[in-house]
Amino acid sequence: MNGLWKIVLLGAVMAILLLFALGLKNDPREIPSPLVNRPANDFTAPALEGDQPVQLSAHRGKWVLVNFWGSWCVSCVAEHPYLIELAKQTKNRSDFVMLGVDFRDNPDSARTFLARHGNPGYPHAQDPTQKIAIDWGVYGAPESYLVDPKGTIRMKHTGPLFPGWFEQRALPLMQGEVK
Repeated sequence: MNGLWKIVLLGAVMAILLLFALGLKNDPREIPSPLVNRPANDFTAPALEGDQPVQLSAHRGKWVLVNFWGSWCVSCVAEHPYLIELAKQTKNRSDFVMLGVDFRDNPDSARTFLARHGNPGYPHAQDPTQKIAIDWGVYGAPESYLVDPKGTIRMKHTGPLFPGWFEQRALPLMQGEVK
């Protein structure tokens, strides 16, 4: 009987180690979000610049890239040149807008970040208490969501957006080539 317990215990330890090893191979950025294909939580928040509040639902009828960032985020610095370029590239599109959500930050630090690294020119909402970020399931920065014209989240991207992201990931969705 004592030998049987050792075999069962050894089997259980081996199973746990196998599951642990398999889990290490998974990239947490590739874990699908349960929010994809669900309605995006609307938000209205003070703008980082100007008096007009930023409201997601004001852009209904367009594709909206919602980018969560913070001045404290090192990866956001790396991503920022692409966001500036993407804003320039898409500024004449009538079907696409970009919104930033500065979360877990203070407005002065965020404004300093934009002054230092360049302002992409699209609205940024302030979310110092992370209410919007929590509603959207954001667990780090940068994180980006692509919301379709009906207000449904169609894609989540964790980590910095990369050059070519719009053409490779967003446009196929926007053109109905990917479901």
